[in-house]
Amino acid sequence: MAQNKNQRISQQQIARDLGVSQALVSMVLNGRRTGISQDSFDRIWKYAMDKGYTPRGMNVNLVRPAENGARTVGYILRAPLQLATKSNFFSYVHHGLHASVTGADVRTVFLGSETDLDAEQLLEFIDSQSSLIGLVVMGELEEAFMKVLLRSRKPVVYTSARYPGRCHSVISNQQQSAEQLVEHLVALGHKKFAWLGGDEGRSRNLERRNAVLEVLARHGLTIEARDQVDLGEADRREGAQAAAAIFGTNHRKLPTAWICMTGLMARGAVNFLLQKGIEVGRDISVVAFDLTKVCTEEHPTITSAFAEPTKIGEEAGRIVLAASGDSGFPLHEITLPSVLVERESSGPVPMELKRTIKTPKAPRTRART
Repeated sequence: MAQNKNQRISQQQIARDLGVSQALVSMVLNGRRTGISQDSFDRIWKYAMDKGYTPRGMNVNLVRPAENGARTVGYILRAPLQLATKSNFFSYVHHGLHASVTGADVRTVFLGSETDLDAEQLLEFIDSQSSLIGLVVMGELEEAFMKVLLRSRKPVVYTSARYPGRCHSVISNQQQSAEQLVEHLVALGHKKFAWLGGDEGRSRNLERRNAVLEVLARHGLTIEARDQVDLGEADRREGAQAAAAIFGTNHRKLPTAWICMTGLMARGAVNFLLQKGIEVGRDISVVAFDLTKVCTEEHPTITSAFAEPTKIGEEAGRIVLAASGDSGFPLHEITLPSVLVERESSGPVPMELKRTIKTPKAPRTRART
């Protein structure tokens, strides 16, 4: 009877069908070659693939025996991202990675998401595959998962996150982005700010929020506690939720300048404000840490600042190619410059608010007689 394609065949079943030990099947399907004949390796893989076997969370195109010695760079996504729901930002990073390595006849292959992968099995697989020359991590992983991957003998490049002194990394200059966004808004006359954050508890949230608060402090400004919202994720939905929270606590005295942790959050916040009849760019300015098409695909377009994500991917690919061919290649921690792009979502403080801002008058002095 043919194997049901929707039913995942087990390693135990493969071992029984082929008359071999389950331990051998497990070693082969986890990528181990040492001490295993080529005939056994190929036989087990062919049978497993014909029966629809898929290693948990792993791309079957990579784990097949390499054809014609093709070299690959694997990449994984942070939780909860999946290939089908990869973020707008990391799509650009992957594009840059792919463009960077294809010239060296290297292809990129998605290994899976942090949510689906077992770190120890992934590590064993990476180190056992001669065709796999390195790994690019897209987004911040849980520390325990990342520590396992860093035991790999092959180069690991963190993008949009870093692990100082432990692996290569490519990030945007968060401090510069914060400075560009705040200085832009202050120059437009804004004095009352809001922060819409996501990925609560992760380093990128803390770095961006703290950088914004630091730059505001230089201008004698701050963000009131009720105007700082941090949520678990950083997508459109969270942007709308953060906007609703700020709207609900302020009513008639909304901050005029809203800084969002991502472009996706900004788009969600903008959509919420438009539904409330608020004109973005005139009544309220909304800006974001981002530089992808989510900021330009709809009106109003969103003012944003960040490094170009394709360049992040390109640098990651360059590091993998160089490090894979040089065992003495030093750790590279690259910070790319941020670029500010002014768009429709930011503008001067509304005139009616300007008129309500009182400028302190110099104290009167009484003339002596």
